[in-house]
Amino acid sequence: MSSKPVAKILSRRNSALNSLLERAQYLQQLTQALRDSLDGHLAAHVTVANLREQTIVITTDTPAWLTQLRYQAPTILRLLKTLPGLQKLQKVQFKIQPASFKSPTPPSRRPNLSTTSAHLLESAASGIEDPELAEALYRLSRHQNTNKQ
Repeated sequence: MSSKPVAKILSRRNSALNSLLERAQYLQQLTQALRDSLDGHLAAHVTVANLREQTIVITTDTPAWLTQLRYQAPTILRLLKTLPGLQKLQKVQFKIQPASFKSPTPPSRRPNLSTTSAHLLESAASGIEDPELAEALYRLSRHQNTNKQ
């Protein structure tokens, strides 16, 4: 089996990969046109995911942005119908497509204190007569984070 450069395979006019690549590029162009016409905050959260028959599918990453899109649906439909090849567009469908999942970092169970807070705890501990409470304050003061002030 001989190896062929990917660019050569993709450049074949009748290949399935070429069709897929062209479709992806077209959807990217539609996404950019849509983003250029929307408010900057909302624009960063929309993607044209599909175009089938007379329906365009637009995704966003959170329910809050989905609500904003739904309010603007008539305006978005009018705008998209002005683009070449979309004059017969009849419907805009919105879906939520969360950004790629990232495992949340578990919160640190150990408190991090600033240097100032650590000194305040030590000072308070030195003035307390209850030895258990004083020891607890001294232990807390040792959870100092040297990066904080």
